Amino acid sequence: MFRRVKGTRDILPEEILFWRKTEETCTRIFSSYGYEEIRTPLMEEFSLFCRSLGKTTEVVKKQMFEIKRGSGHLVLRPEATASIVRAYLENRLDRKRGLAKFYYVGAMFRAERQQKGRLRQFHHLGVEAIGSNSPNLDIEIISLLNRLVKELNIEGYQIYINSLGCIKDKQVLAKILRYKITPYLDNLCADCKRRFKQNVFRILDCKKPECMRIVNKLELGTDHLCDSCKKHLESVLAGLDTLGIGYKFEPALVRGLDYYTRTIFEIKHPRLGSQDALGAGGRYDNLVAEFGGPELGAIGFALGEERLLLAQSRQPQPQEPRLVTYLITLGEEADKAGVKLLDKLREQGIASDMDYTEGRSLKGKMRRADELGVRLTVIIGEDELKKGTVTLKDMVSGKQEEVKIDEVTRRLKCYEPIRAES
Repeated sequence: MFRRVKGTRDILPEEILFWRKTEETCTRIFSSYGYEEIRTPLMEEFSLFCRSLGKTTEVVKKQMFEIKRGSGHLVLRPEATASIVRAYLENRLDRKRGLAKFYYVGAMFRAERQQKGRLRQFHHLGVEAIGSNSPNLDIEIISLLNRLVKELNIEGYQIYINSLGCIKDKQVLAKILRYKITPYLDNLCADCKRRFKQNVFRILDCKKPECMRIVNKLELGTDHLCDSCKKHLESVLAGLDTLGIGYKFEPALVRGLDYYTRTIFEIKHPRLGSQDALGAGGRYDNLVAEFGGPELGAIGFALGEERLLLAQSRQPQPQEPRLVTYLITLGEEADKAGVKLLDKLREQGIASDMDYTEGRSLKGKMRRADELGVRLTVIIGEDELKKGTVTLKDMVSGKQEEVKIDEVTRRLKCYEPIRAES
């Protein structure tokens, strides 16, 4: 027997409702903020992510699913930002509009160790806004994130914010970190000893207890920020305060990808365990230029859809049955009439299905209709065929009535509960 690939999961029909409701809520809110949907390929050039994420990042070094065919070197996308910036430039959207605002929903892929809320194929809901350095855009993005999680019935979350500053500020911060971490170097885990040389920021994100204790001793602040970046941060925090959005300023917060600058943020929830991030984002003001485009500020975030579902305090409930009508036919001639009627109902937009199981009794067919939660069953047997009628049965009241077969569509479209006695 075949089994699914490790680190993936099957999303079964009974779960799809929750996924659809989550996506519908997010896309409705994205649109209300002026964001437009964009879809990029699942595959991209390997070099796209090497350049954007950084060659020393965990994603590039260990987690990308690579595809090599001939001279081609492709990967399954590990995140969406680089793909969207590539699409933005390749399709010359920088020449067609000022501020470009996109949202996306889709699968991402990373070769990670499977654990709660972390899979090798996972799904992101996110936004990217390209074309502005304004702190007001940062405020909009974070307020949008906050509104999303509230509308998804998620409680007990915390938003964390920091600023890495511009490229020069990040270089200063790297020196400060190395200076402060050096006395504790021997106590770092093997991975963090390597990170100390290659990408010192990643030490701040290590989940090993000893490394976390060392990070907590560092007493980081905003001394690395230039005047412009400090002013930008102050404006963002003041704007969030004005909107009444709760947050915690966390100087040790970093992001695992090299392209981030200035404002970065993360939203966490204790229900997710050690991997407690629902989503994260920040500014990437240099990425568009690094890809060969103009110098444009940009900011975005991504939320893990699997993690959102884990954190929801109340799961969405179905509003309507999936099917309105279920046809039950008794006999070969009734089957033929049922197939024809079913096609007519569907053509008129009435959600309908019929029983295709051979040899199942009327009782068994009625039980199946009940399991499906349909409102009405349409029964066609020998008696109905002789009279040119069908029997409609109300599955709630249990009452039924006889209707001319030519009147079935009209009767179902203006359906009222059956009150006539059987």
